[in-house]
Amino acid sequence: MGNFPVKQVKRSIRNYESAASDILNSSHTTYMSKVERFVYIAKNDPIINSIVGPLLNSDIDLNSIHTLEATDWIPEFNLPINIDEQIAYMMKMFDLMTQGQVNLDQLSFAIYRNNNFSRCVELWMGDVAVPSLRELSYRLNDLIEDEVQGKDEVSAASLQIFNYGSITATDGGNVAIGKDIQQTINYEQIINELMEKIKASNLVSDAQLPEVESVVGEIQREIKQTEPSVSKLQEFAGKLYQVGEEGLLKLVTNAITDPRWGQAVANVMLGILS
Repeated sequence: MGNFPVKQVKRSIRNYESAASDILNSSHTTYMSKVERFVYIAKNDPIINSIVGPLLNSDIDLNSIHTLEATDWIPEFNLPINIDEQIAYMMKMFDLMTQGQVNLDQLSFAIYRNNNFSRCVELWMGDVAVPSLRELSYRLNDLIEDEVQGKDEVSAASLQIFNYGSITATDGGNVAIGKDIQQTINYEQIINELMEKIKASNLVSDAQLPEVESVVGEIQREIKQTEPSVSKLQEFAGKLYQVGEEGLLKLVTNAITDPRWGQAVANVMLGILS
């Protein structure tokens, strides 16, 4: 994997911490826009995506934590005890909220049973976002202190602050993250949905769509390997850039959040911009 300039790492972490702080200091009127910015950075900043990207791709049994439909009272709010799992739950919920699949007003109302929606959201943020974002901030600051200070460049491998392999759905757990999750993802569905977005974006011509679909399929197959080839992933990123430049790369990276793909895209972009 390639390296990131220290200045870029510090800037990305600073921006992400600011986005996290904005969530905690937002009002009921503005919290969704702050969450959307937080998730956008996690998906589109290659450094932050290297750190937290797999959390967005986590396979979480939300029904074991609460009932998503929120049509009735939720008798128990079973937050994961492990802080890494709590952070994964928060990231997944934030992502679902930005996609319109979760309405936090309704969900928090069903959990806390307070007639004031604003108060319900505040309680959920206090139980979930505050401890999760606090721990995330601690780890990002430790990362700067331990891996960034005094260096000119930082490798992507040194940016890992979560042990993804240790967060599993065994023994009654709620979250599965890491290599095993790749087996649960419907790759065909991901490719079909991504191609629909690419068609709608008008970033590539109809004649180029088969080539793009072929490259996307190659990316997915390579990521499924135990040890994906960095050079192959960078080659695929380069091909996509040649077809649709940065806009196409962003669409694909939003759909494929594996940090190894994010790192390949970052390496290609750094090479182009340097």
